[in-house]
Amino acid sequence: MAAKKRVAIVGAGVAGLVSIKSCLEEDGLEPVCFERYDKLGGVWNYSPELRPGQGTALYESVVTNDSKEMMSFSDFPYPKETPPFVSHPLALQHIQNYAKHFNLEKHIRFNTDVICVQRNNDGKYWKLQIKDKDDKFSIEEFDYVMICTSAFNKAFIPPYPGMETFKGATIHANEYREASKFRGKKIIVVGGSHTAGEISSEIARNGAEVYLSMRHGVWFFSRICQNGLPYDIHLFRRSVLNKTGSKLMAAVEKVCQTRIIDHSKFGLQSKEIYPIVNSSMICDDMQDRLTQGQIKPKVDIKEIRQNDVIFKDGTILENVDAVVFATGYDFTVPTIDDSWLYDESDKAEIYKYIFPARLEHPEKLALINLLNNYGSHWPVAELQSRVAARVFAGHIELPDKATMKIDIDQRIKYERNKYYYILSGPYTEELADMLGVRPSFWRLLLSDPKLAMAYKYGPMVPFWYRLEGPGAWPGARDRILNAIENTTYSLKGYPSVNEGK
Repeated sequence: MAAKKRVAIVGAGVAGLVSIKSCLEEDGLEPVCFERYDKLGGVWNYSPELRPGQGTALYESVVTNDSKEMMSFSDFPYPKETPPFVSHPLALQHIQNYAKHFNLEKHIRFNTDVICVQRNNDGKYWKLQIKDKDDKFSIEEFDYVMICTSAFNKAFIPPYPGMETFKGATIHANEYREASKFRGKKIIVVGGSHTAGEISSEIARNGAEVYLSMRHGVWFFSRICQNGLPYDIHLFRRSVLNKTGSKLMAAVEKVCQTRIIDHSKFGLQSKEIYPIVNSSMICDDMQDRLTQGQIKPKVDIKEIRQNDVIFKDGTILENVDAVVFATGYDFTVPTIDDSWLYDESDKAEIYKYIFPARLEHPEKLALINLLNNYGSHWPVAELQSRVAARVFAGHIELPDKATMKIDIDQRIKYERNKYYYILSGPYTEELADMLGVRPSFWRLLLSDPKLAMAYKYGPMVPFWYRLEGPGAWPGARDRILNAIENTTYSLKGYPSVNEGK
């Protein structure tokens, strides 16, 4: 029997765990996962202080922006008793249960940091420089590598003029944990996405005077919209995402307008509002904080002085106590060479957002979940890892470099210091095609009409990609057909007025 090919997996968050499992599903692959901290879970492993080297981090009150069925593992769903949107302790518990169920932890080396990934001379193998918990360094060789650490490792704070003279506190959102220390103070939160909305609302509820500074307008979503269902259950359907142009925007705007019909009346919409996939905010509390005067929307900052902040509309806010920057992260992958990713114009050349096409052997290295997608990251990471494992095992062959380049040039490109959202729905379908697990509507219509209707008009839950092909799961059909009922199951209390009639 031939020796198994060794696969180094860097990071034991969700992306790392699904990568371990995907490798185990293929014959001939031996995964070894390196986790720098003492627990699995990645960003969901909450800590009251920022850990050394940590990028993205949680605050105490974090609840998922994606509903549980849409962000589930494809063959290990949340219990139906789980609420539609999940607190971070519940998410971590589910991740731990997933690892235990599939016996993944035995493949993880905790308290072990990968310092860098290097190619050997012929480019066919990898040498990893590793530091263990005793600060001892070693070199290990692997056939393949999967980077699962997220690209958001370096907090980004815009360089406003005069910042260095400011006497108040400045922090990035990854340092924020809870609101009590801001009580009674004058705070500016900078940013126009989910984190900015949630942090500003939480600080405002706890007795601070809060101003939300945004460069441009945002599209506002509530987690629950029409018919009491999560917004993503409505939006992420093939019947919606297959629309184009004005028809797609009309469907999206209808979901956006569940609570706030005219965004301009709330100071949330500028004259040149950005595309919805690049400028959206999910925050259930924003409307109440705005209408009660607890949050005051402001335009972008022009200048920061010792005690004051000047905005681009000329207004001045005096005696500011703190500025919280919910301004995202630079797109960085510190363990690998930048030249593997970026061309001369600093744009990333990554085939299918997985394989660095600039490498001589791109089929040897996979980037898992190193993208920013509109929709849940968990199913995307899982499909990416399944594709990568099938490539490593020799079941999928990547095209030549010229074909890769054509594909890359047709896509939204990531830049070194700027990243864009991509729609997860069409992207997951594309990955499913590569795997041979995307269902056919017409075949379903002949063999299972009920499932065919769910395929066309129902939510794009991840279980669709376990119906058939490699990695099929017997429970997929039932979970698909009951996706909406399972989403709202935990909300059932008193019997419906129609129940029993």
